[in-house]
Amino acid sequence: MGTEAVPSGSARRLRQPGWKDPRLLVGILLVVASVAGVLTLVSLQDKTVPMYVARQDISLGQKIDVSALRTIDVRLDSVQQHYLSAAQEPAADLHANSLIREGELLPLSAIGGRDPKGRKPLPVELSGELPVGVAVGTRIDLWAAERADNSTTYSEPRRLLQSVEVSSLRELDSGFGGSAGQVVELLVTDEDLPGLLSAIANEARLTLVQNPGGAAG
Repeated sequence: MGTEAVPSGSARRLRQPGWKDPRLLVGILLVVASVAGVLTLVSLQDKTVPMYVARQDISLGQKIDVSALRTIDVRLDSVQQHYLSAAQEPAADLHANSLIREGELLPLSAIGGRDPKGRKPLPVELSGELPVGVAVGTRIDLWAAERADNSTTYSEPRRLLQSVEVSSLRELDSGFGGSAGQVVELLVTDEDLPGLLSAIANEARLTLVQNPGGAAG
């Protein structure tokens, strides 16, 4: 028996498409476009930027430098321009003009070096323990009992400051491994200074009372 010849039309249908086949080129272009679209979508959904956050509490007036900050990648979208970017080091003359808590982003509105209310941090030494709940950022009333002349007795206490903000706290070292009291840094106005400085100079007995419902000074 002789071998039957395969019709030329069938041979063309069974032949694998070459690199110049339009259908193969269209298929490759569709795959490339699909992959590019997926990559673009993923990059848009995961667009994070490096931003500074406070390494610890930063009180009013405190200098802001790299040692007080750490960097995290966050997605902020349209509000990114309102916070301090970590794309470059902060300026050398930056100071906080309000309390910035540990772990918080740094709002540009909280940076500059001058408190909008004109307050200044003033350290006050207190003996004994602080009331429970007093911390950086809380508001307190400060009472003073004046020392009588050449006496160890004190007059009736009077309220010296009302609803002032605590900007810093630290223990006062006694020098024998213990605490001799607390140093409380208060944000006070120029109007508050004369009475407070007079009480400190005359060794008045100062007492701090928490005032959580006090209006902002």
